Amino acid sequence: NRLLYRNADVDLSLLAANTPASADYNAKTIHHWQLDGKAYRGVFSRLTTADQHYKVIAAIDISFHTHFLAQLQRSLGLILLGSALLTLLAAWLAVHQGLNPLRGLSEQMRDIQTSKLDIRLSPGEVPTELRHMVQSFNLMLDRLEQGFTKLSHFSADIAHELRTPLTNMITQTQVSLSRARSADEYQNLLFSNLEELERLNKMISDMLWLAKSQNGLLTLQKQTLNLADEIQAIFDFFEALAEESGVSLHFSGPVILVQADRTLLRHALTNLLSNALRYTAQSQSITVTTALASPDSITISVENPGPPIPPEHLPYLFERFYRADQSRQRHSEGAGLGLAITKAIVEAHEGQINVESDLESTRFVIRLKTA
Repeated sequence: NRLLYRNADVDLSLLAANTPASADYNAKTIHHWQLDGKAYRGVFSRLTTADQHYKVIAAIDISFHTHFLAQLQRSLGLILLGSALLTLLAAWLAVHQGLNPLRGLSEQMRDIQTSKLDIRLSPGEVPTELRHMVQSFNLMLDRLEQGFTKLSHFSADIAHELRTPLTNMITQTQVSLSRARSADEYQNLLFSNLEELERLNKMISDMLWLAKSQNGLLTLQKQTLNLADEIQAIFDFFEALAEESGVSLHFSGPVILVQADRTLLRHALTNLLSNALRYTAQSQSITVTTALASPDSITISVENPGPPIPPEHLPYLFERFYRADQSRQRHSEGAGLGLAITKAIVEAHEGQINVESDLESTRFVIRLKTA
């Protein structure tokens, strides 16, 4: 245990006393320690000669390196912190700048009100990524505008349809009460009021039925029906009225079976036949035809001669309260709901209905699925 040589005033005895010697030098056999405020790294080895044992200890002062690494760690920490802050700031600015088009759209949307549904967003003023959204929003506004327009017209039509019979009843009642009347005159007044009330009741019932159908509240009682039998039953119902009007009814078509609600299907066909009778002149005929349009669908057409329906009216015939001939509005028995109800019934059966009109005749065609 005698010190033979050292090249620095560093006490390495602590390493020699507490560290086993190693013949292989690697990261595991290199030791670190602190002494007098300095950091060291060293290795310990034993050398053996014929009659002597030597301990060799080599160490290096790494205080400079540890100080450098500590400073580097602090610098990297500050750099990372600054980079993170700059990144957050850049991200915020990028998001803020990127949302400018959305803020512009929001300002435009604030101007859209029920009285200004004609306002549209401009796709050219937004980035490409937002143009599809703006176009979809404009399409939604188109649908809303159409819906509000129809609702406004519908409200006006309801007011008109309700006001006219109510005005008639009020006027007739006021005239009757202006002086004493006989029992027969009062009875006639009550009969007249009853007719108007029945008409109002039917119109309100039809409106409620349409509301249920448009909200998917109808429950269909489907069964297999023979179209020829159903049409013949409707012909039997209209036979007396057709004879009185001097109109003949004709049916042609093969035996066809469909899955449908009997009551609703008859209601739809009755509406079409009633409409045809109303506009068919005396000595003319109404033709109902059934046919297989495809292996899984059939058509039912109701055709009657008469004045043509102007082309501009055809797209609106199935709307509520719509009449192509406004001069017939009060002379007609219906309230303008028959075709709307017919369309609702057909669509409830997953079918389609359209109308064709030329100088010779008008034809309504229903397409349904086969049984």
